[in-house]
Amino acid sequence: MTRSLARRERIRRRPEFLRIQQHGVRIRGRYMTLIARAGDGTCSRLGVVAPRRLGNAVQRNLIKRRVRELFRYDKPMPVIDLVVLPFRECRDASFGSLQNDYRRTLRRQLRALAAR
Repeated sequence: MTRSLARRERIRRRPEFLRIQQHGVRIRGRYMTLIARAGDGTCSRLGVVAPRRLGNAVQRNLIKRRVRELFRYDKPMPVIDLVVLPFRECRDASFGSLQNDYRRTLRRQLRALAAR
């Protein structure tokens, strides 16, 4: 089993990020904001936005690794494109509390998408 996301499971291009951020549903959690839009492909995809205000490169990369791990554990069943905007508190939180917040926020996100 590989520890990385497959190429088809990642959002990589700026126009894709912008389209999801402009037309997606935004739900704020305690440690992160999730922006989702119905996906076009065969699997759910993830993009992480980690600006410099989160910390130095080491801290930003740690946050991105943790978010990717959350996505690997709990991939959304309907095909969606998901952009995650982590907050600074994300780097100091335990993985368990991050996982609980991610799951709770993702459930709210899926309900909001279904209502659309």
